[in-house]
Amino acid sequence: MSREILFAIKKDGARVRYLLEVFEEESHWTSTLARLDERGEPEPGLAAPRFYGLTAEQARRRMITLLENDYDQVMPSGQS
Repeated sequence: MSREILFAIKKDGARVRYLLEVFEEESHWTSTLARLDERGEPEPGLAAPRFYGLTAEQARRRMITLLENDYDQVMPSGQS
């Protein structure tokens, strides 16, 4: 399983942190997304439906694309 913190940023500068997890399930890869609270803990429930891919990167990109539709900029936390 891989875990990654993403910053999603609106034009007005508002930032939201998300936890993106990608893991293998049987013959495919699954990605999930949880919004993080101010302490960095995942909020209850998922922020988006699960996405699936034939590779880990495909499942990861599908979730990031979803965020890019709602935010002006999406980046890994190490690039902020």
